[in-house]
Amino acid sequence: MSRLLAIVLLVLVAGCATAPSSGSSFVLDDGSIVAPATISNGTTTLEISNVGEFNHTLVVTDSEGNVLAATDVVAPGTDTNLSVDLQPGAYQVSCRLVGQDGDGNIIDHYENGMFSQLVVER
Repeated sequence: MSRLLAIVLLVLVAGCATAPSSGSSFVLDDGSIVAPATISNGTTTLEISNVGEFNHTLVVTDSEGNVLAATDVVAPGTDTNLSVDLQPGAYQVSCRLVGQDGDGNIIDHYENGMFSQLVVER
């Protein structure tokens, strides 16, 4: 009887397991972008979360700097999706917002480290 119970429990646990991450999650934080190292080629939906205190964007550019896709401004604490069709190769994701702090200093998110390399594999 305990063997049957163990089998039933294994089946239940396997059925409750979550599917593996699609590898398309991007986290925008003040001063960084956490991105997967690689994603698969073709049309994909990037899942973007802003966990920082400031507005951000996610811009996808090719190796020549051409903008391929970009989000609208992503407010702090919100999520958005961005659909993009990418061929195998190297890309960059970045936040290109520039703002000004209370003291009048210019804050360039890209210059403050908000970029990451992305490789698209076949």
